[in-house]
Amino acid sequence: MLVMVWILVIASSITQTISEADAQGAKGAGASQTEQWRRAGSEGQTGGEATTVDVRGNAVLVPVTIEHQGVAADVLLLLDTGSSRTVVSTDIARRLNINLAEARKVPMQVVGGGIIEARLVRLAAITVGPHTKKNADILVIQHAGLPVPLDGLLGMDLLRGLKYSIDFQKQLITWE
Repeated sequence: MLVMVWILVIASSITQTISEADAQGAKGAGASQTEQWRRAGSEGQTGGEATTVDVRGNAVLVPVTIEHQGVAADVLLLLDTGSSRTVVSTDIARRLNINLAEARKVPMQVVGGGIIEARLVRLAAITVGPHTKKNADILVIQHAGLPVPLDGLLGMDLLRGLKYSIDFQKQLITWE
């Protein structure tokens, strides 16, 4: 019940329009998804860093730092391997001073086949555990429903290429 509202509203797949928009945005980037991730700190680190997470049942809430135009926000995102995209609420966009009126509107397909409108935003950086990705695109949607203790979803667009294991009892993610 804790995260059901988010899951029902946004957790599934993105329409073909989103994929096409990503392909256009990625032209000329010259780096693959995994190449764009950089480990925070020294280049000599070999992995094994752990991040404390909040585990509630099977839900894993991950602390993430997102940055946009010099403003940073610490947020709590649901690790969702069933979501193709990372999504945050309009509340987070406001905290980051993101002008959603200027962000590109994109349709997003949700669980059950419905289509909602999302905004595509490029962040300066997003940090998950010891990894930072610059110029990361995320979606912003209006949260509808009961209050939930999370700010959005950490989707496969950002998780792809990262190796990690979750210890549910210790409430830790260990990054390789």
